[in-house]
Amino acid sequence: MAKQSLIREIENLSPERKAMLNRLKRVEGQLRGIQRMIVEDQPCHSILVQLSAARKAMQQACIEILKNYVRKCLAEQGETDLSEMESLIGTLIDIAPLPAECDDKHEEA
Repeated sequence: MAKQSLIREIENLSPERKAMLNRLKRVEGQLRGIQRMIVEDQPCHSILVQLSAARKAMQQACIEILKNYVRKCLAEQGETDLSEMESLIGTLIDIAPLPAECDDKHEEA
């Protein structure tokens, strides 16, 4: 019975939330694939490439959640709470790409 109510809840979610759940399900699938690669003793390089892809996918999920939060919550509040904004900035710093990743992106451009 609990599974039925969860399915009903998912059906009633906004398109943005459904998209986020789908994004996280893809990451979950990537992680299961990585576990399978480890069990199958795949080459370390291949596993690391997949781990990097999963990490980037998780980072994108974090960014999307923050974008939606800023768009919805802060816009609805009207007047921004300074402590809330500081917390948001701290979270952005935590999920920011490492300096080496930023250098890699600049080299590709």
